[in-house]
Parts: sequence; C-alpha cells; structure tokens
Amino acid sequence: MQLARTTFLAMGLGFSALVAAADFDGTQPLACTPKLTQDCKADKGCSKFVRDPSEANKPYVIQIDFAKKTVNTPYRTVPLPIQNAATNDEQLIIQGTDMKYAWTGIVNRQTGAATITVAMRVGAIVSFAQCKVATN
Repeated sequence: MQLARTTFLAMGLGFSALVAAADFDGTQPLACTPKLTQDCKADKGCSKFVRDPSEANKPYVIQIDFAKKTVNTPYRTVPLPIQNAATNDEQLIIQGTDMKYAWTGIVNRQTGAATITVAMRVGAIVSFAQCKVATN
C-alpha cells in the first residue's frame, strides 16, 4: 500500500513538472509583469523607469502572443512584431524591429523569468519581468 501511494505521488509530481515546463514552450500566450525597468541613455547611464502617473490605471503587463507574433507593452500603443523566434533547452528567444527600434526578449522556460530590451538610437529600455501563461 505504501509503495502504491509513493508511486502515485511520484507520478503526480512528475506530471506536474511536465505541465509546468510546457507552460513556457512558446505555444501559449504569456503575460509578463515587469519587476524592474531601467531607462538607459549613453550619456547618463541607467535609471529606474518611472511610469507617468496619468497611466496608473492602465494594465502594467507585457503580453507575448506567439500565434499572432506580437508583443504588447505598457510603454507603447502599437504592438511590437515578433520577426524571429527560437528555443533551446533553457529559454525562448524572440526578436524584432519596428520603425526606429530593435528589441529582443528572453524567457526562461522553467521559471518564466524574462529580460526584454528595446534599443533606440538614443538609448535603451531594459525590463526584468516574471511571466505566466495568459488566461485571457
């Protein structure tokens, strides 16, 4: 009886780990909450990005939709297009360009931790976020 319980528990934990790992495989949209965002300028270094108080009621989530190949951020009104995507055993990698911007994002496939950068001719925005599967 004890062996049956242990086996059942081990199977359940193993299945849970598989489900959790599948969450960050690039097949489902993600909702990423920025934990720290830095605004970097070549001549001034980096400082903490401060949201405009008038935007306090807007959602503060970065939405990554792999099927639509878009990234919606709280910093822009127009989605960023995903033009290149790749995966390896540790991370999802997405990249794109839009007008005068180039951007890249990396999402850890096990934890959902993400780093997203947007480069401009005058500087860059670097956002460290925590992602989860979007529930829409």
